[in-house]
Amino acid sequence: MQSGLSKLTLLGVALLGVSSLAQARPPFAKKEGVSCDYCHSGQQPKRNYRGVFYAANDHTFNGFDDKAEAEKAGAEIGPAADSKPTSLVAPKKDEPTPAPVPTPTPAPAMPKPNIPVLKAKAAEWAAKYKKSAKPNAKGYAQALANLGHGQMLDASVRPAMRYPMALATLRSALKVDPTNAVAKGDVKQIVEAYKALGKPIPK
Repeated sequence: MQSGLSKLTLLGVALLGVSSLAQARPPFAKKEGVSCDYCHSGQQPKRNYRGVFYAANDHTFNGFDDKAEAEKAGAEIGPAADSKPTSLVAPKKDEPTPAPVPTPTPAPAMPKPNIPVLKAKAAEWAAKYKKSAKPNAKGYAQALANLGHGQMLDASVRPAMRYPMALATLRSALKVDPTNAVAKGDVKQIVEAYKALGKPIPK
């Protein structure tokens, strides 16, 4: 009787072990996207060479070569050889995460030059310049330079008209004050643009 009880106990433990093992496998199979028999075989499932590799490598197939591992274990290649476990194709832990591509910041929109205001300022300075006994050449030249700069940037006027008009205003500023930095810089920029296009520079 005792012997029969012992056999039943042993059988129960064995079945419990098989049941536990069967319950333990599905989470890994689900994680890797393969069936349980990819890593286990036999009536009392035990790890095949794949399962041994998986357990020894922190439950990952990183670096796994099915054919090489089968040869190493002296076993035939297991079932579902075409299956690709998730961790076999996933990035390795030590691979650097690619840096996110920065989104380029759009350049701020250039404010539209207020040509009527710039013209009025230039006319105001012109009147002062002509009437004054000691004309302020630098102030008048700067008003002309500001007008010429605005004309150069005025996209509402087509380039064929805009640049010759701006060039004429900027040259007038330099006649009044040859040292005006704004006028000198803009004249140089316009002249270089005409040269680059192989077009004659407006007189």
